[in-house]
Amino acid sequence: MADTISILVAGFSVVSAAVLFFAYALFMPFSGKTWLSLLTCGVFVLALGNLQFTHFIYFLEGSEPLASTNYRFWLFVVPSMFYLFSRSVIQPNAPAHPLLLLHLAPLALPFFLPQEIALPILFLIGTGYSVWLVNTIYSLRDKRRQLRFELFFFIVMSVIAVFVLILGFSIPYIDDRIFYFFYSNSIGLAFMLVIAGIVAIPGLLNDLSEAARSKYAASTLAGIDIEDVLKKLDALMVDDKIYQDEDLNLSMLAAELGVSSHQLSELINSRLGMSFSRYIRERRVAAARKLLLSESKQSVLSISLDTGFRSQSSFYAAFKDITGLSPGEYRKQRN
Repeated sequence: MADTISILVAGFSVVSAAVLFFAYALFMPFSGKTWLSLLTCGVFVLALGNLQFTHFIYFLEGSEPLASTNYRFWLFVVPSMFYLFSRSVIQPNAPAHPLLLLHLAPLALPFFLPQEIALPILFLIGTGYSVWLVNTIYSLRDKRRQLRFELFFFIVMSVIAVFVLILGFSIPYIDDRIFYFFYSNSIGLAFMLVIAGIVAIPGLLNDLSEAARSKYAASTLAGIDIEDVLKKLDALMVDDKIYQDEDLNLSMLAAELGVSSHQLSELINSRLGMSFSRYIRERRVAAARKLLLSESKQSVLSISLDTGFRSQSSFYAAFKDITGLSPGEYRKQRN
């Protein structure tokens, strides 16, 4: 039974790794996407995918993963790529200086240390990176009203990392099959959490990136009339209903207001406590809530399109995230 579960989880992870990379590279709307984030994301999911494929073969045929040079290589790649990808997402404008190469140091561990020492050190480094990520996100809490889910999400990821750390230190004392079972399923659980996070909060990466930029970047708001811009922004939403344009983006809205994209992003972050994508979602959901009650015969699909959502699924996800209810439940309760 345990082997069957592990085979299913490992197979799920391999498919998820490919899907998540292509979704991030081609379809996920993220303003902070850079060549470094694409490269590190690709190598990171490739490493995890290779590990899980080797676990898949192990639980099918019994081939020892740690005896494989391929498995050991990708195992030591994971922590470095996790850090570099996380950093490129949260701080996309940070310079890619040569000192970043120091974070590739875990790759050298198996060349200088025996495996029974190198593996615990590797898992310790990976856990350290996870704690760094949670601490970074926690430091952004004053920039976001809705960071509770994000923080909970990454805390759970760190708990998984700590569990894997304990597992790594236990390798000399436990059966190899126990290690592979728990390690493989920990990776699978992490994939499930990532997919759940993206579905629950479609703008998760944008939210974190914009919060970080708002916290660490020098202010771009000097010399503009903040209150006047906020009034114009409100008029565009209330009178012109500009949120109905499903192609609306940060640069388009900034041009309407006569400010730069960076200024508008900082303004929404600092004065409204949310990212641009979150702000637009909240405006669209607010309009949808009114229509759900005032237009009782109008379908949910029609309302989602009238309020600027590209699809009914994205409407449902945003509505549930903001109100805690599905559109149908909201309409039924209020009526």
